[in-house]
Amino acid sequence: MSLVKKPFLSTADVSKEDVIAIFDRSALFKKEFEEKGRIDHLIKPNSLGQKVVTLLFQEPSTRTRTSFQLAALRLGLRVVLLDNMSISSMQKGETVGDTIRNAAAMQPDLLIGRFNEDLDAEEAIKALEIPVINAGLGAKEHPTQALLDAFTIREYRGQVEGERVLLVGDVLHSRVANSNLKLLRNLGAEVAYCAPEEFRPKDSLWQDVQHFPHRDEAVQWASVIMGLRIQTERHKDERSIGLTVANFRDRYRIGGDQLNHFREDGILLHPGPVIRGVEFSNYVLQDPRCHVLDQVTNGVYVRAALMSFMLGIEVSS
Repeated sequence: MSLVKKPFLSTADVSKEDVIAIFDRSALFKKEFEEKGRIDHLIKPNSLGQKVVTLLFQEPSTRTRTSFQLAALRLGLRVVLLDNMSISSMQKGETVGDTIRNAAAMQPDLLIGRFNEDLDAEEAIKALEIPVINAGLGAKEHPTQALLDAFTIREYRGQVEGERVLLVGDVLHSRVANSNLKLLRNLGAEVAYCAPEEFRPKDSLWQDVQHFPHRDEAVQWASVIMGLRIQTERHKDERSIGLTVANFRDRYRIGGDQLNHFREDGILLHPGPVIRGVEFSNYVLQDPRCHVLDQVTNGVYVRAALMSFMLGIEVSS
């Protein structure tokens, strides 16, 4: 495992072999928890010690923060959580980068951080001597979300290789889309996206990725549809992007009409939070092909597996 005591900042940091190992351990954790209600019994004696994980979350988070915390506790790790920056020294003028440096100076065994785009913060993270996990960096990457998305695809489609994964929505501002593109392609999936011109990505990573301008054609192409939230917090206002939420909903929302043209064995995913009626209709969220909550469940096991590898924790098979 190449990630032992190494940083995990991008899905480009992991090999295909590492991903398969993470998925196999995630599946083991999930099976054991469903059968016995615990996974800590799989940890080999003296492998855990007194390892401590620090979570630093500058940006709001429900699923990522809570699942990391739950995963750490299920493993038997100790957790220090700072997710309210209003009680941190950032309120006194400390920079994000210096907050990271000070947290790392306390020598936790693993640092997990979510931050808005900040060059000093990025430099601080890259220079850390302790392992660090990127839990969402601005609009750049969200690698653990991509891991759990691919794991969910494998679970409900049987494989990732050869799948046709369609991303629908605000691809331009989505760190999830960037991480998924890299990982899914590495695992042999085809990736395409459906987005209005205002939300089409501009960087070279996406230059050769198929774009569907029309929703219905895209739905018929896909075996996996992943909705993406409109990242309004990264837009100055609707005028600056030239597109209203209502315009987007009318042309790109996945609803019952689209499901009529979607394959019976296909699956629907969303990294959350889902804005009901905008990316997916209520009807879609109740369809048996929709696995949004299964993604959330899987996030705990995938993040537990990743942390166990990065910390060098030995697990019984």
